[in-house]
Amino acid sequence: AGYFFSGGSIMLRSDAVKKLLCCFFGVFFLIYAIPSIADDGKTDNSPDWFFPKWAANAKYNTPIKAFDTDSALGRYSLKTKDIGLKDITRYHGHMCDGLVIAYVEIKEVLKKLFPNGIVDRTDLRTVSKNGPCWVDTVSYMTGARINFQTLRIDNSIGDGFIIQRISTGEAYSVHLKPGVFPKDQADLEAKIRKLRSEGKPVTAEDINTVEKMADTLSMKLLTTPPEELLDIKPLKNYRFVFTDMFGNRGDIINKNMPR
Repeated sequence: AGYFFSGGSIMLRSDAVKKLLCCFFGVFFLIYAIPSIADDGKTDNSPDWFFPKWAANAKYNTPIKAFDTDSALGRYSLKTKDIGLKDITRYHGHMCDGLVIAYVEIKEVLKKLFPNGIVDRTDLRTVSKNGPCWVDTVSYMTGARINFQTLRIDNSIGDGFIIQRISTGEAYSVHLKPGVFPKDQADLEAKIRKLRSEGKPVTAEDINTVEKMADTLSMKLLTTPPEELLDIKPLKNYRFVFTDMFGNRGDIINKNMPR
């Protein structure tokens, strides 16, 4: 039994006391801790018609935790929300290799900028090329936007990004390592784009082939350790410039200098 009599009173054995304490703290955890965890905004990473099972179950398809504000004039939220690849796929319209490349690249830089694992989307600015996959993904994951002058569009960046944490100035550039993007896929994509730019039709075979190539690349990106895929470089003393459209005239700075 878990107790014995001593001097007319019931004394609990030490093992019974331990069980009682375990039950108490277990109930306390269920009542108070679980609701707190559940209240954090979890993402839906389940397979769907637009989100294949191989992507949903991929080892490196893991969401980021984001930190935002409560309202239009609100303070920092007290809880985080998950942002996953499926969320971005819904927003973008489809899952493609460009979206996956951007997702993998951005996520790894955010790990460096926010080592505690919680991304502050009020504290980021970025540089991206003018591509639908790239701009949609970086805006969604970082909160950077053109209209707030925190997203610079610059095609010279190529298939990568510069991401900077505003409060610290810490910045990184990120790109795929050479050879990760298959040459035969790049050639077929270039062929298709050239034909369409000339107003010429593209065969169903070419479209089907390039889509299969994109899925194969996406699967590789989501199942390979990121350090084998990415070149990430710190940018010391990086100065973010939103646009080169505006500036001061350089040809008048000496107009009042003596002759």
